[in-house]
Amino acid sequence: MQEAWNSKYSTQWKAAADSEFQSLKETNTSELVELPTNRKAIGCKWVFRVKYGDHGQVERFKGRLVAKGYSQKPGVDYDETFSPVVRFNSIRTLLAVAVKKGMLIHQMDVVTAFLNGNLDEEIYMEQPEGYVELGKEDMVCKLKKSLYGLKQSPRCWNQTFRELMESLNFQQSHADPCIFIKRSEPSDADKLTVIAICVDDLIIIATTEGEMNQIKSNLSKHFKMKDLGSLHFCLGVNIEQTEEGLTLSQKQYIEKLLERYGLQDANPVSTPMDLNVKLVADDGHSKPVDRIRYQSMIGSLLYAAVATRPDISQAVGALSKFSSAPTEVHLTAVKRVLRYLKGTISLSLQYKHTVNSEIVGFSDADWASDIDSRHSTTGNVFMLSGGAICWLSQKQSTVAVCTAESEYIALSSAAQEAVWLRRLLMDLREDCTQPLTIMEDNQGAIAMTSNPVQHTRTKHIDIRYHFVREQVLNGTVQIKYCSSKNMLVDIFTKPLIRGQFEYLRDNLGLTI
Repeated sequence: MQEAWNSKYSTQWKAAADSEFQSLKETNTSELVELPTNRKAIGCKWVFRVKYGDHGQVERFKGRLVAKGYSQKPGVDYDETFSPVVRFNSIRTLLAVAVKKGMLIHQMDVVTAFLNGNLDEEIYMEQPEGYVELGKEDMVCKLKKSLYGLKQSPRCWNQTFRELMESLNFQQSHADPCIFIKRSEPSDADKLTVIAICVDDLIIIATTEGEMNQIKSNLSKHFKMKDLGSLHFCLGVNIEQTEEGLTLSQKQYIEKLLERYGLQDANPVSTPMDLNVKLVADDGHSKPVDRIRYQSMIGSLLYAAVATRPDISQAVGALSKFSSAPTEVHLTAVKRVLRYLKGTISLSLQYKHTVNSEIVGFSDADWASDIDSRHSTTGNVFMLSGGAICWLSQKQSTVAVCTAESEYIALSSAAQEAVWLRRLLMDLREDCTQPLTIMEDNQGAIAMTSNPVQHTRTKHIDIRYHFVREQVLNGTVQIKYCSSKNMLVDIFTKPLIRGQFEYLRDNLGLTI
């Protein structure tokens, strides 16, 4: 705290701390009491950070009082701590459906969200530095509300928000517990209001202005809210809404990555991985590099791959397996991914309401692609409103003895995602009477999904992979043949030459 007080921005930091302390008093977060003889008070500290806007500009100076939750004792200071987190797949699916239906998409922010959660346990905390009440220096804060830093705070806030949503006649989605849906009366079936909660950020989707204003008013009656208007920046992702639809990008995030790792002046490349380089765990001559830095780079790239950049998913997945013992050649490959992002920093994932709006999936596998373990790579992607909404690039957990087996295992993974997608779409009142189509380029794998054929070649396949056959038989999904040249998932399973890579990237909805 003293470091902030002595900096050139001391006035801004002091105002931020005063605002936070005022919020603590307004929400009646705690009361001063004598510490019971059989209890120990946990500590607290001030955390300060600069919050940036969607164009990298300084939005505000933020101060937060955080409890030292690491000193809490299980069974005494907390019990259950689990709190669900919204999936990026859910967010993208919601946005694609909203674009398809021409719905309004806004966002709100809950000010000091965690301070709204009610605590079930008795927790005592030291008075915050700089705000110790005169004459009561020996007293401690008995917490009434959850506070940032407590292990159970996310759970308390989520429970409070869920109870409010239920009181407003919203229902929790069966597919994602962080999505709440309010269905209109059968006489007005086209109306729908959806709220996705990302900790303290709310994405609100509504059919009409009246519904949007109504839910904003209801939320503001219960919590201190900040209305941010049309959705434009959430979870580090820039969102631009246009007449054609909506785009997602991470230009600001990528710029920070390049600056953090000293590659802002590096020469860009056209593909994330070099087709001619075969990476192995130990090539016998490459020297080890800083493991912590390598893991930091992989983690940073993984966020981009999960959020808006499916084109780097295969590269990040392939490089992540070397995180325990990276070498110079692995680090060079990671830097190549960053150089690729530098050259494609303006790429956006786009959803359009002018294209075919039926969901279609693609599944593929690259057989025995891992040189060290000979495991295959699974890839799948699902498209809606002209853009990718769900994708996966992952090494398979078992060795496949032939191409058809690896493709069949990949299809099982795609079928699981399809079942989840159908559940979410049914919650959103989408028509799910027809099976969801998954495109596959291997005739042997397609045959195995329909009939228990070639028993001598398939009897060793783990039972869990026959899940896809069951979903085909009950009409949940249907598998159709797709020629290899039109297989979008090739970009998720192996490195490609520039022309093919760019063709598939464009077909995923990534445009400048």
